Amino acid sequence: MFHMSRAIYDKAVELGKLMAESDTFLALKAAEEAGQNDPELSKCVSAYLEKRQRMEEETMKEEKDFDLIAALAREIDEESQRMNALPAYEKLQKAREGYNMLMSGINDVLYATLYPDTTCSCSGNCATCGGCSHPMDNASEE
Repeated sequence: MFHMSRAIYDKAVELGKLMAESDTFLALKAAEEAGQNDPELSKCVSAYLEKRQRMEEETMKEEKDFDLIAALAREIDEESQRMNALPAYEKLQKAREGYNMLMSGINDVLYATLYPDTTCSCSGNCATCGGCSHPMDNASEE
């Protein structure tokens, strides 16, 4: 088990609370809830997972049925395409992308704080930068 100081722990809790109140996190939670309550998406996810499980089991067998594995791979791909076409899934994916961008931005700020002498490729113009030592240029009020 690792050890962290109380000050670091307190700041992590504070950050977690701020994140929990952010529009990005609230959008993710709403999209997750909507996805769980969408019967069509639930059906697709269940079918997808069931087929993935069957394929995993088949690939673990000593004597594999390669025709069955190929058929399951096609079915998994078809199920994935059906799932991706659903509005609830699209909203969930966009919300996850937003949340991942938030987490990436937080990591960029932490890195820039820990390594302030690190140079970046944006030359101070953060409009074209994916993350650098100028974290406040990309910050917004929520």
